[in-house]
Amino acid sequence: MANCCDMKEGDLYVCNSCGLELEVKKACGCKPGSADACNVPLMCCGKEMSKKST
Repeated sequence: MANCCDMKEGDLYVCNSCGLELEVKKACGCKPGSADACNVPLMCCGKEMSKKST
């Protein structure tokens, strides 16, 4: 699951349906497991986006 807590600067995520690519320019500052942590996966075309291998 592509969640902002796991995304690092420079990571590239892609939609396997339409080909949209998103690059992380600044990492999220939330802490996994905390009350304020983001918990929504990165989605496009109704499916989770996946990290693109370099």
